Amino acid sequence: MTLKKIERLKRKILEYQRAAVAFSGGKDSFFLLKMSVEALGKANVIAFFVNGPFNSMNDQKRISYLSGRLDFDLKILKLDFASMKDIWSNPRDRCYHCKKLVFTLIQNAARKNGFKTLFDGTSSSDLSEYRPGLKAIEELQVVSPLRDAGVTSEDIEYFLAQSGINPFYLSSSTCLATRFPYNLKLSEDVIRIFDEIEAFLVNLNVFPVRVRYIPDGIRIETSDNHFEKIVESKNALVKFCEERGLKFITLDIGGLKSGAWD
Repeated sequence: MTLKKIERLKRKILEYQRAAVAFSGGKDSFFLLKMSVEALGKANVIAFFVNGPFNSMNDQKRISYLSGRLDFDLKILKLDFASMKDIWSNPRDRCYHCKKLVFTLIQNAARKNGFKTLFDGTSSSDLSEYRPGLKAIEELQVVSPLRDAGVTSEDIEYFLAQSGINPFYLSSSTCLATRFPYNLKLSEDVIRIFDEIEAFLVNLNVFPVRVRYIPDGIRIETSDNHFEKIVESKNALVKFCEERGLKFITLDIGGLKSGAWD
């Protein structure tokens, strides 16, 4: 990332005197939060993390780690998706309905804390992918400074790596609902199983990794440099999965795919 891009981003941020930041625990929203605190000052920035059924155990690790590397005000909100059939039925536009709920919750909390403007971590890289949630962000008039400044996810990863951030926390983090094909009905119990298996693999230093659904089993997506490590740990992995009722454990030789079901 060039100094010119950082300056352009800070100019975008400085168009607002105070801002709330939707903080997912991922690298993009953390970078935006860091730049916002630097530009506006800690007193003029507040971060909100929304805890819901699609958050992974690794999200909590990310929040804890990144919170120790920046002094900022963080509020944690709880969102109950239990009654939202538009989300649990997992339609192709599930992300739209989910983002609408999440960002409405954050906006309401931000306003109660005296913040009218809400930033989100959408980068210019996100525009090339299928992101129905972007429609919800536009409808709610959420501001995306990274996108507006032309900052890419690769820019952010490079900058944070130079800042000494552990590589695990630079890997992409996506909601657990993306592990399942569209129109497959979701449940908290099944989501937690997939979360546990990903955490098992991360503990083997296999990341980034996605554990995708197949009937009666899983399909593991990761980079090929981790294949040998997974095979070496296959007995423990098979036992771990079988204890959770899964019959088939497969390794996708095609590697990690962003938006696999798109």
